[in-house]
Amino acid sequence: MKNKFTSFAIICFLFCGNTIFKAQESKEIISLKKKLATAKSEKEQLKIIDDIGSMYSQERKIDSAISYSKMSLPIYTKFNDIEYIGRTNLFIGNLFLQKNDLINGEKYLLEAEKYLNKTENYEKRAWVNFWMARLNAVNVKNDISANYYNKILKYYREGKKIDKRLVMESYQGLFANNFIKQNLADGYTSLNIYVDFVKKNYPENLYVAYRNAGTFFMISRDFKKSTEYFEKAFEISRKNGNDAQIAEGKVLLSNIYSETNRLDLARKYLQEAKDYYESQDQNAGLAMVYYYLSDIYSKEKDFAKALDLSTKGVSLSSESDPLYEYYKNHHGNIGLKKIMADSLALKNNPVKLSELKNLVEKQEKSLTYFTDLKTYVSPEVFIQNYEVLHQAYAFLGDYNESYSYLKKMYDKKEETYGIDKMKALSSVQSETELANERTRVKLEEETKRIQLQKEIELKALRFEYEKKQAAAKTEEERKRLALEEDLKRKEIQIKFDEEQKAVSLKYDQEKRIAKIDQEKKDAIAKADLENSKAQKNMWAFGAGLSLLLLGFAGFSYNQKRKDNKKIAEEKKKSDDLLLNILPHEVAEELKEKGKTNAKHFDQVSVLFTDFVNFTANSERIGVQEVLNELNICFTEFDRIMEKYNLEKIKTIGDAYLAVSGLPISNEQHATNAVNAALEILSYIQQRKKDNPNALDIRIGIHSGPVIAGIVGVKKFAYDIWGDTVNTAARMEQNSSPGKVNISEATHQLIKKDFNFEHRGKIETKGKGAMDMYFVNQI
Repeated sequence: MKNKFTSFAIICFLFCGNTIFKAQESKEIISLKKKLATAKSEKEQLKIIDDIGSMYSQERKIDSAISYSKMSLPIYTKFNDIEYIGRTNLFIGNLFLQKNDLINGEKYLLEAEKYLNKTENYEKRAWVNFWMARLNAVNVKNDISANYYNKILKYYREGKKIDKRLVMESYQGLFANNFIKQNLADGYTSLNIYVDFVKKNYPENLYVAYRNAGTFFMISRDFKKSTEYFEKAFEISRKNGNDAQIAEGKVLLSNIYSETNRLDLARKYLQEAKDYYESQDQNAGLAMVYYYLSDIYSKEKDFAKALDLSTKGVSLSSESDPLYEYYKNHHGNIGLKKIMADSLALKNNPVKLSELKNLVEKQEKSLTYFTDLKTYVSPEVFIQNYEVLHQAYAFLGDYNESYSYLKKMYDKKEETYGIDKMKALSSVQSETELANERTRVKLEEETKRIQLQKEIELKALRFEYEKKQAAAKTEEERKRLALEEDLKRKEIQIKFDEEQKAVSLKYDQEKRIAKIDQEKKDAIAKADLENSKAQKNMWAFGAGLSLLLLGFAGFSYNQKRKDNKKIAEEKKKSDDLLLNILPHEVAEELKEKGKTNAKHFDQVSVLFTDFVNFTANSERIGVQEVLNELNICFTEFDRIMEKYNLEKIKTIGDAYLAVSGLPISNEQHATNAVNAALEILSYIQQRKKDNPNALDIRIGIHSGPVIAGIVGVKKFAYDIWGDTVNTAARMEQNSSPGKVNISEATHQLIKKDFNFEHRGKIETKGKGAMDMYFVNQI
């Protein structure tokens, strides 16, 4: 059996290239560090430190992220902020886990648990439980791991606000724990619960669920079901066009074909996977493919080819790869088999015997590595090593040592694949499948009954209306009867659809209740068993380890990336909202300093627009229609302002105020303002052609000095003040529909760029007579 890496390998594929390389500091981090150096209060420092830690984490600079995150702990402790002490410890613990530093990871997670359990933040409490469950699972403390998973499920059942993905991962984790504890029967039950939950809540995760199910059945030697689930997973990857999963699926299926001695088919799938990994420069995937290919050639007794492929696999791996020692151990096994293949030459050749002895010593040293390993190791590693070492010592003439390894091999096989385990699995599998089949048959029979009843009623209705149609005297009466019949047919269909839904719901509930009852029985039986005898030790192939590491390493990285992405998205939403209220430069100043100061601008151009007869039009065509039109026009005005670099200030009813030349000074402010005004007129003219209810408009522009700044502390707004604003309003009031009216000040700035119609001096409210000009559209 050589399926010890089935899913564990996949994890390594996913994490190739996660090595952290030193790179230059990003501009954002450099900026944050400068702000930290000048921060005046500890609260301000806290915010910046947390931001730097998060930024380093996003950039995969884990050590730097840990270093900065630790800086915030004493400050939170000083403020006695229980929740943030817990959250920071959780963040740091997670970072250590990403480094595979389990000792420090556990240290900080335990601190996080201590503080967060004093809060009502069940979301973060659930996350602590999740990482502690994963950590204990990898450390082969499966009962402790299961307790943490069950805490998450308890929160879920109590309706606490937690991430539902954690519920899915908890079901998967409980399945993995049963799997690794060599509890096939409970593993099968928890697998079904996990797969059902994914189907109903996260169908996009079915690839992983089916892959895990296929692994389970492969380990339990049910190759038919294993193939069925692997092919389901493979089909999902093909539908999604996910090339990485397609390659992974081919590796999985090749393993099944290898186990069932369809070696040519296994080789074909591995070659296709190899082509993909080579095209993507994915050494981790290639190393795994070479491992499986070498195993196939080993089965065919071509040990030279097998050793060559195994050598390639080891060369593509490295000591940082979790599979590195597995590859080396496999390579040693192949080397021993190769030298023992020619038994006659070996027994009569002292040099070869000496070489065999050296290889045995190396292999025993490799085996010691796995014996001393504190985390989970596949029992198959020990079985294979015991077998080859038993054979090697027989060649060396040390029959006591040979017998010792032979006994260890059989003991390990009995512990791992004992008949009691297989019987227990067979029993629970039969009961579950029988119950499911009974439910399916009952549902099918009830569905047929409903369908038959519906057909009877429809036939009776047709017969009744055929008689009525025959008796009808006019065409109008026949049409009425046809409509009436159609309506009653629809009523019958609705009635039976509802009945079918009710039946489906009923049997779905019965199925769930049966599952709960079975879980209770299993729990009672398990408690009785534990009271009567101690449970046997760990079991399963490296596929079991894969399920843990999938959650531990894979979920850690991917989830952190998703969380960071979510944070970035929320920050972008916040920033975008602020930019809808304030100019970019002002928004940045507000975020950096927490306040802004009003500023004086010597030369800007203020633009006012106002719709003609707005109130009268509201009464004529309706308020809602006019408001819709207003919204459409103002949206287009916003686009035009952005095009010509004007800053929208506000709308006042049907009036629109914008300014050109601030917050960044611009010598072309007057030209930009007039161009924007002319484009607005052009848009309104076209709008009037397209929509009979479109509104006409007046526009006025004046240039001069203004003061600009933020008004208020709640619902604050960016505004401008000064005589220039008032004069621009007068320009608009004295304009004409479909015209842009400008002051003498604006005219002086743009007189070389446009054609004008001088209107002479016009009397204005509070200003006296002022020179005004219409800007002609050319």
